[in-house]
Formats: sequence, structure tokens, C-alpha cells
Amino acid sequence: MAIASPALRRAQRTIGEHLRDQRKLLGLTAAMVAERASISVTTLRNIEHGDNVRLDAFLNVLRVLGMLDATVEATDPLHTDLGRIRSLDSLPKRVRPRRA
Repeated sequence: MAIASPALRRAQRTIGEHLRDQRKLLGLTAAMVAERASISVTTLRNIEHGDNVRLDAFLNVLRVLGMLDATVEATDPLHTDLGRIRSLDSLPKRVRPRRA
């Protein structure tokens, strides 16, 4: 398993804190979110502390907190300047490194 960079660890902790804050703003207990996301309270705590978890567990928490659609939108490459510019070209089936 690869060791996470400090920037990645910081992002994990920050996202976890944001999810915890959203849960509290919604007035939901950890047990309520865990049950609705079909995960254990321990897994939810791991997410909120920025620990590594399965992607499906993370996405289920986003769904329960009403943040899934915004997250999907945030990762859409067409919402970036480069993505919009490159969208004028057709997307290649595969990307291969250019030869020198």
C-alpha cells in the first residue's frame, strides 16, 4: 500500500471534517447516518477522521448527507477550463504517451 502524501492526508481530514459538520448541521447522529448508509458507526467515524475506507461507503455517506450530486458534478472534467477546451475534440478511446 502506498504511503499518502501530506497534502492527501490533509485533504482526507478536511473532507472528513466537512462531512461531520454537514451531519451535525442536518441534526443527524452518527448512528442514524451509518444506518442509512448501510455501514457501521466505526466506518463512519473512519470517514469523518479522514481514514481510508471503501469508496462505496464514502459515496453512501455523501448520498445520505445530500452531497453526492455536488461531488459528482465537482469531478466532471467538463467543468474545468481544460475540459471545456478539450471537449471540442472528441475524447480518445485510450490515452497513450507521446513518443519522443
